[in-house]
Amino acid sequence: MSVTEHAAFTFSISGVSRALTHQLVRHRIASYTQQSQRYVKFSRDEIQYVTPPTIEKDKEAKKVYDDLMEKIADVYVKLTGKGIPPEDARFVLPNAATTNIVVTMNARELLHFIRLRSCERTQWELRDVAIEVLRQAKKVAPVLFSDGGPGCVIGPCPEGKLTCGKIVEVRKKFKEL
Repeated sequence: MSVTEHAAFTFSISGVSRALTHQLVRHRIASYTQQSQRYVKFSRDEIQYVTPPTIEKDKEAKKVYDDLMEKIADVYVKLTGKGIPPEDARFVLPNAATTNIVVTMNARELLHFIRLRSCERTQWELRDVAIEVLRQAKKVAPVLFSDGGPGCVIGPCPEGKLTCGKIVEVRKKFKEL
């Protein structure tokens, strides 16, 4: 596999949560450039956030969530409006705040990332990104990524007792990807 370390892939990922990027940057054999909350001062309209599907589908939970996100945005704008530097005002921004990040990984690490993060047990937002990254990588290197997907695509489920129990469905999904 050492030869795969000479191929590099770069992805621009936008509109994802800070919660996602906190997980993403745990993949250390990669380079990252993330939108700054320290130097970038956001206007009220620029403060966006990601809503988890479980909250989105519950009308009452969605209202509570949206109300909080709006209050947080108002507090951020009020603080920066009083001359508080963005690097200090950002402390009120939630993990749901959207961000943009550019990621470069060599092919070996990208395969490893996809194996871990396209698994059904991965947090939904990061799993969606991992699957889209695999789709894009397959377009430019179809042979290299032909068996891409979670670990159970090419062997037994690495999650052991924590398996999602959907190995047949998962293998079919990634074969058709």
